[in-house]
Amino acid sequence: MADDPIQIKRYPNRRYYAKHTSQYVSLPEIEEMVTSGETVEIRDSQTGEDLTRSVLTQIIMERQPEKMSLFPSDMLHFIVRSNDAMSDFLRDYFRHSLTYLDYLQRHSAVTPLAQPMHWVKAWLDGISPASSARSEPSKETDSGQDDQLASRIQELEERLRQLESKDQS
Repeated sequence: MADDPIQIKRYPNRRYYAKHTSQYVSLPEIEEMVTSGETVEIRDSQTGEDLTRSVLTQIIMERQPEKMSLFPSDMLHFIVRSNDAMSDFLRDYFRHSLTYLDYLQRHSAVTPLAQPMHWVKAWLDGISPASSARSEPSKETDSGQDDQLASRIQELEERLRQLESKDQS
C-alpha cells in the first residue's frame, strides 16, 4: 500500500537500515525521504521502541536549525513545565492543528485564504465526526453558518477571558 510508512530500523551502532531498499541510510537520506513526502517509521532493532519522533527532532535540530524558531522559547518552557493534563491538551491541540493545516494545504488553491470562517469550518469538520457525516450545506446556509461560527467564537473568547481573569486573581 502506498500510504504505508517506510520501515527503518536503528541498530546499536546508530546505523539506519531501510527495509524497502535493503540498504543502510543516513540521516540526510531519511530527511530527503520525508521532504519528498514519504512517511517514515523508525524503530530500535533490539527493543522495537518507536524512535520516529526523536529522529525527526534530531533532523530538525541538526540539519534544519532555522525551523526551531517555530517553537518560541516560552512555548518550550511551557511544554517542559506541563503536567499530564496539559500535555494531553497540547497533544490534542497540535493534532487538531495538523488537521487544519492539511486542509489548507489541500484546498488553498481552491478556497481563497481571505475567508477565515471557511478555515474554521473546515477545521471543525475535520475534528468533529458528527459534522463530517453531514452533507454539504447549500450556499444559502453558508452565511448563516458563518454568522453562527463567528458568534460561537466570540462566546468562547469571552469565556477564555473570564478564565484568565480568574487565574490572575
